[in-house]
Amino acid sequence: MKRVIHHVVSSSAVAVVAAMAVAQDPAPAPIVPPPPITPLPAGSGVEPLPPDAEPPAPEPAPKPTKGKPAPPPPVIRPPGEEGKASTPLPPKAIEVPAAVQKEGDRPSRFYLQTGAGVSIIPDLTLKGFPAADIGGAVEEIGFTGGSLSPDLGVSWSLLVGFRVADRVAIELESGYTTNSVSGFSGTLEEYVGGAPFIPGTFASTDDGTLSMIPIFANISWELPLIERRAGRDESGLSLRLAGGFGVTQMELSMQDLVVSAPTAGVDGQTFGIDGTSWQIAGQFRTDLLWNLSSNVDLGVSWRLMYMGAPDFGDVTFEDSANFESSQGLSFGDTWAQSIQGSLNFRF
Repeated sequence: MKRVIHHVVSSSAVAVVAAMAVAQDPAPAPIVPPPPITPLPAGSGVEPLPPDAEPPAPEPAPKPTKGKPAPPPPVIRPPGEEGKASTPLPPKAIEVPAAVQKEGDRPSRFYLQTGAGVSIIPDLTLKGFPAADIGGAVEEIGFTGGSLSPDLGVSWSLLVGFRVADRVAIELESGYTTNSVSGFSGTLEEYVGGAPFIPGTFASTDDGTLSMIPIFANISWELPLIERRAGRDESGLSLRLAGGFGVTQMELSMQDLVVSAPTAGVDGQTFGIDGTSWQIAGQFRTDLLWNLSSNVDLGVSWRLMYMGAPDFGDVTFEDSANFESSQGLSFGDTWAQSIQGSLNFRF
């Protein structure tokens, strides 16, 4: 009985071990042969590989170099088009940012402008005043009217500007203007005790000069008409408008003015005037600027100035011991214009 049981147990163990071995080592899959290679048609331009040749290895992708973009991948063309040239794509335009263009056209906030041209001053009207009786030996002569006629003159200007914004700047401006005076004539009167005022006339016999030194603080606004783009070989056009207030030193110098008053003691007397007057002044200016480059402009300027009513003081008679003016010579509101060619530097 024991032998039968031992035999059954041994047979069961062998069966279990065999089943585990079969589960761990399954039968290999059947080998499927590759499909037959179909030959390429003749004239395709591609030569078939020999049967024992290995397939070519794929080319590695190009690596980008430091600081430079990777080269473009090779162009693969269909059979029969290997020798044809490729048509390059048009290069993309390089766009310059607006901020860079703006700074390229305006390299700095400071600019310097100088100009020279002509000065135009209309006739000045003398403010009349009567003769006076102050007693004593000196006769007080009154100038009752007259007109001073400046000729076309020359003007020069210099200004420094600082841009506080893209189109707005503040400026400090000065210069020099001089005009010759070809004529100064008018009427006068002399007081004689016990008799009415005796009238007479006066006239210049030689030219004089009227000069000015203006000093202005301005605010200007620049309007681009044709924008100049940075980095390009081209020019631009802009319009600058400016206005300001300040002071003007005016100086009048005339000699050898002759009095004609046949019934008065002052008849035949000569006198002159050499006086200076400081005036509160204002101006308006416009500049048309041709932008040659980012820091050089050529332009044309026009300005209109107002100087108030200048007072040049007393005249000096040849016989100053017996004659003098009862008041200083003053004129009405004075205006001046100038037209200049200008050169502008940005730095």
